[in-house]
Amino acid sequence: MKIDGFVLLLASDGTFKLDGGAMFGIVPKPVWERYFKPDERNKITLGTNVLVIKNENKVALVDLGIGNKFDKKLEDIYEINRTKTLLQDLSEKGIERGDVTHIFITHGHLDHTGWTTTYNHNELEPTFPNAKYIMQEDTLKEIKEPNQKTKPNYNYLNFQNLDSHIELLNGDEEIFPGVELVKSGGHTKGHQVVIVRVGNKTFIYFGDLIPTSAHIKPAYVMAYDLYPMDTFSKKKEILEKAYEEQWTLFFEHDPVTSTAQLADIESYSLKKISI
Repeated sequence: MKIDGFVLLLASDGTFKLDGGAMFGIVPKPVWERYFKPDERNKITLGTNVLVIKNENKVALVDLGIGNKFDKKLEDIYEINRTKTLLQDLSEKGIERGDVTHIFITHGHLDHTGWTTTYNHNELEPTFPNAKYIMQEDTLKEIKEPNQKTKPNYNYLNFQNLDSHIELLNGDEEIFPGVELVKSGGHTKGHQVVIVRVGNKTFIYFGDLIPTSAHIKPAYVMAYDLYPMDTFSKKKEILEKAYEEQWTLFFEHDPVTSTAQLADIESYSLKKISI
């Protein structure tokens, strides 16, 4: 989509699988399987929709897929499936590694930070050498000080040799005109969403605050969320405004409905759109 000097598009790092019950928390299986059909291991297929924001000489990516730094155990757990990587998809869209100026990291989990680093002659280096990697201060603290519950959610290879490229925020901040990072919490303490305002239109990329279109109802909260009541409250707050102003919604993990608008705030029904 081209609008008032901005270009917004989605790239992909393929699909992967997670447990359907964990993805929907207290929502009963007969309800959530209407949206996602589980396999014999109760896993559902999820997307890795990476938002690309281009404006003048700036190229920003929001989250970085699942990457390629996996051992066999993790490959079996996540069942990654792709015909091309995020880097290949970006290249086909005319975006090379050196073109990227900003990386907005919603939070530090391994399915959102896969291409932060890459190997060069067996040494890890930032995948996007000219980019600032922007995250909340709480996110970096969560990465560096995990506990037994949170540690499995990170791939620490994604953060090696990256410190000089990281820029930390402590709360909401406009990064450049029209693009704001908003600390939401909920999924993790440092989770942030990305809001783009262009002309009279507003776009929001939810990260894992609302990972798929099937999670649109405020009570549909993942078991992975560390602060579920914060997720519930923030979803209600944002969605009320999104409905009132007819924002475009980006769902990072939805393999089918990546973009939509709220059609009704009472039922939280959606109308699918494309950009």
